[in-house]
Amino acid sequence: MTASIRILTASSLDSSPSLLLVSPNGSKTLINCGEGCQRSFLESSSTNASGVGTLRVSSVNRICITHIGHEALGGMPGMILTTADVAEAAAIEFKQQNNDKGGEHIKRTASSTMLSNDGIPDLEIVGPVGTKTFLHSLRHFMRRDRFNVHTYEGQFDSSKLNNTSQRHVGHANKRAKKKMQKDSEENSFSVESIPVCYTVVSNQPTQSQEITKHVMSYVFTSPPIPGKFLIEKARELNVPMGPLCGQLKAGNSVTFIDPQTNEEKTVHSKDVVAKESPGVGVAVVYCPNIQVLGGLKASKTFRAFENNESTVELDAIVHLTPKTIFESGAYQSWCLEFGSGVDHITLHVAESVEERAANNGASPFISAMRGGVRRSFVHDGLFPMPEIAMPRNDDSKRCIIEGCPMMEYLLMPRSKRGLNKCTMKSLYSGTEIDDLRGEVHTAGALKLAHTIASSVQADTIPVEQNGNGSSLGELIFTGTGSAVPCKHRNVTGMYVRMNNGNSMLLDVGEGTVGQLLQSWKSTLPKTASAVDEYHSRLHGIKAVWISHPHADHHLGLLRLLSERSAIGGSSDPVVLMAPPNMFAFLSEYQLVVPEIKGNYVELDCRDLFCGQKSPLCSRLRDELGISCTSVQVMHCPYSYAIVIDGTAFGRLAYSGDCRPSSQFAAAGYGADVIIHEATFEDGMKEEAVLKKHSTVGEAIEIACKMDAKTLILTHFSQRYPKIPQVNRNESDAKAMAVPVAFAFDFMRVTPTSLPLATMLTPALRLLYPGQEDDATEGNNDVIVDPKELMAIPGMFSAQGIL
Repeated sequence: MTASIRILTASSLDSSPSLLLVSPNGSKTLINCGEGCQRSFLESSSTNASGVGTLRVSSVNRICITHIGHEALGGMPGMILTTADVAEAAAIEFKQQNNDKGGEHIKRTASSTMLSNDGIPDLEIVGPVGTKTFLHSLRHFMRRDRFNVHTYEGQFDSSKLNNTSQRHVGHANKRAKKKMQKDSEENSFSVESIPVCYTVVSNQPTQSQEITKHVMSYVFTSPPIPGKFLIEKARELNVPMGPLCGQLKAGNSVTFIDPQTNEEKTVHSKDVVAKESPGVGVAVVYCPNIQVLGGLKASKTFRAFENNESTVELDAIVHLTPKTIFESGAYQSWCLEFGSGVDHITLHVAESVEERAANNGASPFISAMRGGVRRSFVHDGLFPMPEIAMPRNDDSKRCIIEGCPMMEYLLMPRSKRGLNKCTMKSLYSGTEIDDLRGEVHTAGALKLAHTIASSVQADTIPVEQNGNGSSLGELIFTGTGSAVPCKHRNVTGMYVRMNNGNSMLLDVGEGTVGQLLQSWKSTLPKTASAVDEYHSRLHGIKAVWISHPHADHHLGLLRLLSERSAIGGSSDPVVLMAPPNMFAFLSEYQLVVPEIKGNYVELDCRDLFCGQKSPLCSRLRDELGISCTSVQVMHCPYSYAIVIDGTAFGRLAYSGDCRPSSQFAAAGYGADVIIHEATFEDGMKEEAVLKKHSTVGEAIEIACKMDAKTLILTHFSQRYPKIPQVNRNESDAKAMAVPVAFAFDFMRVTPTSLPLATMLTPALRLLYPGQEDDATEGNNDVIVDPKELMAIPGMFSAQGIL
């Protein structure tokens, strides 16, 4: 039997701590699901050479949340959607494969795949008070009716649940259910929660002075580990090999005729089976302040471990604590009470927005970072070098271990307990960066990029670096991928800064704020303060546009509003331009995270239709110098495009997710820049129509109808982690004349560098000679006919009520 702890993400500019507990039976418990958590699963496929298996989102059957906040559950809605879609597809495949194989085969297969009554696996969510309220609020923008989510709040002990396994196996016969229940109990971790509440003083003038916070720590335990079957001992006692050995392993006594003496003989299990050893214990402690430490010390569960009264050995404690708390005398004294046999794994959490801004932890999104480094060698003005931080790996012999992304701590077998050294290699190194530079040079991309840049007459140096202070305008892409997780691209988000230094966001997908931190820090002069820059930039975001209510376009709002609140955002709330269901969601979310209340003012996208007037439009003019017009487009209910006049780029049009729209083309006519989704390449129009997206060619057609000066393509399917092919009609002079740029994460465009951005594509293509598909969950887990998947209601667009 094997079991382990896998660190998925640690505290960094773009991630918060999360980890995975792998049970001996293969079931997995995810502890915390912050922004980007799904992408960290995809990164595991990059570490197989280290001896660590690939992780899949669909293998998670339980999520445990330590607190209500974006750090712990900002990625949970996306995780639920992906898990449900993959499970649905797997159920379709299961039914297709077993359609003609008879009922008994289906029963046997169902019992082994842990399927519920409708053939779809369940998900269990455990969290503090407020978890159910949060999950209920998601009904405003997502639904998965056939996916079963079981939610538990506060005090929880999985060992006391009744008929847990029957919930998973509706198709299995009674004998299979009984066997599976026994196997599950013997080979999986049970979980007990330790809830603690504390109070904080609100910094918002509109709120009461004290806010009660509910947090959870967890203890995971396995049943006693069965003793090893002593085969040599069995042979000495002349036990026939075969079924009798199985009975002895199961703890029974057996009687047989001894082949040597021809006499009846009884052998007991204890004669040939080593004594069982105590079960494995793992604690995950969330302690944001000293108040919580008092509650943890009072826990009967922890006291049992401290006093050696537990039947389980505590092997490791994972500490989700601020570094100052962990290193305090009171906390260290508490740790010592567990004895020297316990290993302590630290995943320090940030105490403040300032600490997060200054964080130098290594990003877990290795593939995206490597791609950013490669592109920076092509042109570091358009593609600034990402902020690369080196993880600090502690000696595995120490009892205090600093956690880092992809690190594995083995729990079983006990003989191998400790760090898997194969996972302790540095994810980033100076040598590797030099190797990436060599790859770019060998591919010819450097030479071609230099030739192209030399031919561009416009000054490509950002104006704000010229020293004349005439413009601060810039466009930063924080995410350029579609909803399905991709390790190369984050989900949609754009940052538009105006000439006066204030800015707005166009969609705020999961991870947007973290990507912005990476971008801002990478271009910061060495003498400047990262904290001051973050404060200034965060205060400078005066408006946010949400194009439609799909999770991959707005979940980053939770972190944005929380961090603006922490620096006094209620005195300067952002103008939130969004569909009405977004306001309904946020009004319920702030019941459990009251800090965001008062940090935004509502502006319905429909109030920006041509001819409509809103009092907030004057605020947009005063603070950003812009006027906005929205256009309804075809995608899901409440989907809109926007045309913005007065930006540093002139007239800027953004499509959101949609089918090609003539109304949008008319509203944005004469645009200086159009940013249009291009989810599919040409030749996949059927898929684009079914999923209500656009192809590359269709986006070019809209740019032509709009008579736009420049087209930037974004929102690429996970099929195209690099650059999709473009097949322009050479007989169409207008289509051939439209300058087209392909957006990448961290791409930074200024009005003067925009022409170069449209011309560098040939050099960038040299970086990606192959166009293989990304290793996404869908590609790995399911092989189903696309038309079957498209026929599933809600499969590709979240809508309605959860």
